[in-house]
Amino acid sequence: MLDLRRGPLLVAVADRPAAIINTAESDRSSRAFDLVEARVDLFAQQSLDGCAHDCARLESSGTPVILTIRSAAQGGRFAGLDAARLAAFTAALAGGHASWVDVENDATIVDALAAAVAARKGAQLIVSHHDFARTPPLDALLAVVDRCHSIPGAIAKIATAVKREEDRDTLLELLSRRPERTCVIGMGASADLRIELAARGSLLAYGYLEQATAPGQMSAADTHQRLLGASPAYAALRAAP
Repeated sequence: MLDLRRGPLLVAVADRPAAIINTAESDRSSRAFDLVEARVDLFAQQSLDGCAHDCARLESSGTPVILTIRSAAQGGRFAGLDAARLAAFTAALAGGHASWVDVENDATIVDALAAAVAARKGAQLIVSHHDFARTPPLDALLAVVDRCHSIPGAIAKIATAVKREEDRDTLLELLSRRPERTCVIGMGASADLRIELAARGSLLAYGYLEQATAPGQMSAADTHQRLLGASPAYAALRAAP
């Protein structure tokens, strides 16, 4: 089980089943990341069909899988009913295909999914909020994080568009005020802020396996290399036996 007190943790994002399959077939020691995110809403069939076995292989090898079925309302491609998402999430948890799940803060299934996660030993819930248009004021973001944290054990994830220097300052201040169990991501043309936030304590850093799934996202390999130089905590974790 990953130690959430030690970060940042690097998440490799898969936007199609083949990326999951290829990663599962790789040697665990060659993976320069801590988790794999299955962005099922980006998969052609929007399901784990065809790679569920490989997700289970990743889980059993010590690389947890985050199941994400991102809603269209928060930048994803899933436009179906929340009940269908809840069924997919709970089936993946029960089947050992994922031990982490990511759901938006405004989803109707947050409480039900939190209960399902709590019932599975070692499972983890990310409650996320995405704004691709702007970075809201600090007070508004603090309120979102606090609502996410009101769910026992949940990780709060905030990802906003960074268009000016004030946006950068807002995200850095947000992380400073809510440093525990919080992931803060600045989306934009430059990846520098993503690295800086992770180096300053954002719990999760995201990089893609095959192609970017959000503005400013780098590959997992490049993110790993940059974090080695920017974050002593990250470098020390990788150097540990």
